[in-house]
Amino acid sequence: MSLYKKLYLLLLPALLLVFVGVGYAVYQHQLAHHKQMVLDNMVSRVNSALSASEYEQLSLAAHANDIATSPQFLRYIQNSNGPSLLSTLEHSVLKSLNQSENDRFGVRHVFILDPAFDLKLSTYRTSPFEDLLIPDKIYNMAFDTYTNLLNSGKFVDSGQIYASLTGELRYLYTIAVDPSLILRDRRAQRNNDRYLLIVDGPLDQLSNIVSEYRNSENISLTIEPLKVNGGEHSNSMEIDTLAEEGKSLSVLMKSSHFQVEVNIAEEAFDDAKAKIIMTTSIYFSLVFIGILIVVHAVVHKQLISPLKRLVNDVSTGGLQLRYFKRSDGKSEVDLIKNAYIDSLTELKFEAEFDQVTKLANRRSFFNYLDLRLNSYSNQNCFIVCWDIKEFRKINDLYGTDVGDRVLVKFASHLRQMISEHQAASGFGCNDYSIARFGGNQFIAIVEIDAPNQLVAQIKEFNKSLSSNLSVDYFNFRARMATAVFPLESVGNDELWHKGITEAMREAKSDNSDVSLCVYNQELVDKLERRDMITKMLVKCCDKGDFKLRFMPIFCGTNLHVDGFETLIFCPTLRDLGVGPDEFIPIAEQNNLITKIDYWVIENALNYYKKLVDKTNYTGSISINVSALELYNRKFVWSVKSVIERLDIPPENIIIEITETSYVKSSRLTIEILGQLRDMGFKVSLDDFGTGYTAFNQLLHYPVDELKIDKSFIDKIIEPGNDKEMVNSMIALGHSCGSLVVGEGVESAEQCEYLINHNCDLLQGYFLSMPLEGDEFLEFIQSYDPEVTLEKLPNQATVYSLRQGQPSQGKKA
Repeated sequence: MSLYKKLYLLLLPALLLVFVGVGYAVYQHQLAHHKQMVLDNMVSRVNSALSASEYEQLSLAAHANDIATSPQFLRYIQNSNGPSLLSTLEHSVLKSLNQSENDRFGVRHVFILDPAFDLKLSTYRTSPFEDLLIPDKIYNMAFDTYTNLLNSGKFVDSGQIYASLTGELRYLYTIAVDPSLILRDRRAQRNNDRYLLIVDGPLDQLSNIVSEYRNSENISLTIEPLKVNGGEHSNSMEIDTLAEEGKSLSVLMKSSHFQVEVNIAEEAFDDAKAKIIMTTSIYFSLVFIGILIVVHAVVHKQLISPLKRLVNDVSTGGLQLRYFKRSDGKSEVDLIKNAYIDSLTELKFEAEFDQVTKLANRRSFFNYLDLRLNSYSNQNCFIVCWDIKEFRKINDLYGTDVGDRVLVKFASHLRQMISEHQAASGFGCNDYSIARFGGNQFIAIVEIDAPNQLVAQIKEFNKSLSSNLSVDYFNFRARMATAVFPLESVGNDELWHKGITEAMREAKSDNSDVSLCVYNQELVDKLERRDMITKMLVKCCDKGDFKLRFMPIFCGTNLHVDGFETLIFCPTLRDLGVGPDEFIPIAEQNNLITKIDYWVIENALNYYKKLVDKTNYTGSISINVSALELYNRKFVWSVKSVIERLDIPPENIIIEITETSYVKSSRLTIEILGQLRDMGFKVSLDDFGTGYTAFNQLLHYPVDELKIDKSFIDKIIEPGNDKEMVNSMIALGHSCGSLVVGEGVESAEQCEYLINHNCDLLQGYFLSMPLEGDEFLEFIQSYDPEVTLEKLPNQATVYSLRQGQPSQGKKA
């Protein structure tokens, strides 16, 4: 089916559905608008009536106050026996009722009751000769007020609302007046000789609304008086609810005295619905027909044909820019085509180039290198990699924005320098032969006329690159490590990458400002050896092909066995001359260290459990783990699960972290160390003093034990500053509340020196070699510290040890 037919097949039902939906929405909107207008009109009328009722009530209250403060009323209640005074009062009251401003509020009535609740004045009669009358409802409400006052109840002066026998709403206002007190004196409500002045009047507008809708079939209006407590009320109007309930609209309005509920049935809008449906149908039918005519006339010429051409171009060209030609047209399809070309261009740039330096990225460089290796001669062609040393300091000191601009300046200088060299030597250079290899690493393919010129040319490059880099007001001098790898040495796809990485590692190990390492056979041997060790480590980890030995640790005060350290070795690798010092870093680099650590923990604690069960051993066990475990959130849980399964208390278990591979102090590492110590484990810092961060780590990490590295112990009996360094380390450890262990003790002189300087614990070949499990068990059962004491050269020290004298660093 053609695109034209598909478009109409989908467009016509879609347009019809849209028009029906929009028409229905418009119908609902118009109907809701009409309902809202009707409801708003009703609300306006009711609110107007409620407001009028408030004014009518205020007028009645004011009228009552005028009568209560009139001289005629005051003279009468002060001398109620004078008939002329009552007649004068009645004449005054009737006159006030007949005033024009009171006439507009409807027919009002005034009643006066004496302290004995006798009716003294009533305007509820047609002639002066009739007896005094008071309607039953007014009488009952007045009697309730009178009774309440007799019972010392609270006087309600907010008025009372009631419906007359004819259905008219009226308002009754009562004032208690004492002849001896001023008006509104609250004591009048408690004295027995007060008069009750009652003024009654209609609430015309509310009554009219009730009367108007009383017989309506579709609109019902219900008015209920509200009870007011304490005589306090608000004159504000409010609409509490406005909702559509079932098939009717309901609105609830409140004033300070009334609650009015209006219900409008759905049948009240039948005529409006029919009119709205007719109008909406005609309007949308005309619009729908008009749109169909426009679509039929325009869509094929203006849309279908250009889209067909665009689809054909996209199908033919795909993601290859060379198949596309920009369009000069201004139509939407032309804009889409040009936008597609721009998107492909931008996508290609983002995929192949670094966004900061605008050099090729690592992936593009790899692709170009594969092409170069397969298509060109690689003789005298080299991969050169530059690493800006300590670049992180620039980011830390000046901010990442300055750091990025330094990289951009360096990249620009490198691209210009390589391009000029290649052009001057007659070699080619394109956008992919120079790349940003990593964060602060750059890589390029460089061709040299003769191999013997390589080092000189690279040094010339480095001299130019290490010159001052000016960014804003800052001048930087780049300290670089440079690695060079010959392309003709590439034997497989990964060799050059490993070779350049190893060469860069060698170059960065040199502390000079500009260091250079050219890939040679020695590096090849290192790579091959590392690959061999890695492959064998993988197999050994899968099979658990490791063994443990145990190095006794001795107390520095009496040379008794205080504990032992667990050491791992691999029999398979040992036969090849590979020890833990070599295969542990390789395991860390290849993510194998966690398997090894867990194997050591499991087997060491199993041996410790057997040792305790057989000999009641009470000493400690030290287990070496990689500092990388401080980034492993599962490490604490794994150790805990082992000790819980073996039912081993953690108090005598020491977790040793090797300082030379110590990670930076962070919230996570401190948290993990804290969790270990909270569980009862002790933490030891191994090889202390060998790393440049040793003292900083001691301040930031909670440790229980420091192990002075063997390199310091070896030199304490020789002239030099190492003695003072060891003394400072011992003092520093004690000041931090940590035990100090001297490891690598290989002579009696070293042992005696550490004892005399309060080193808490000792270990080394002089005291004992590492032992296998059965050998260690036999050693602790047969060991006699007196034999070792006899080997010490200073007899005074031997005597003091036997007496248990020096113990400043004694283990707690």
